[in-house]
Amino acid sequence: MKHLAIDIFITFLKNPPKQDLLEKIQEEQLWQRWFLKNENPLQKEALRLLSHSKEDEKGIGYDFTCLFLSDIDFVKAPPYASFYLDKDKEIYSSNSEKVKNIFLKYNFLNFLENEPQDSLINELLFIKELLKNDDKKTLKEFLEKEFFTWFNTWNDDLAKGAKSDFYRGLAMLMRDFFEEYKNH
Repeated sequence: MKHLAIDIFITFLKNPPKQDLLEKIQEEQLWQRWFLKNENPLQKEALRLLSHSKEDEKGIGYDFTCLFLSDIDFVKAPPYASFYLDKDKEIYSSNSEKVKNIFLKYNFLNFLENEPQDSLINELLFIKELLKNDDKKTLKEFLEKEFFTWFNTWNDDLAKGAKSDFYRGLAMLMRDFFEEYKNH
């Protein structure tokens, strides 16, 4: 089931939801029936934001554009775009090479042939594959040595920069999801 949560994150990081999907999510009460419920106040707030939101495709789409594609002047807008960043939020190209080597080591590039060249989505796909294969050792190592070195900063930026409850809630859900793996 955890890999399904990653699919949901990836879906909304690739594209904002269309109106018919928003209506279906509300009709089927996806957020109220979230399948990985816990008692974490962060998750409860995320699910509250997502469940009670009346935002439409246009508002969420605008937020998606501002967060992931461009700012008001149509200039790339890191840190929201999925780039590898160092602690000073500078693009860190050696990290990109490091991750590519990890993917090669585990023959993961085969899975990425038709996927976007997006740092976060590629890493989420790798994490999903490790979860599906129950490879706890590699997952722990990858999260500690790579993913958590930049994800929390990126996630904080997303939560603070989001104008919509949808992306603020999604950031909170992602944070909650990965908190479980920090202490293992």
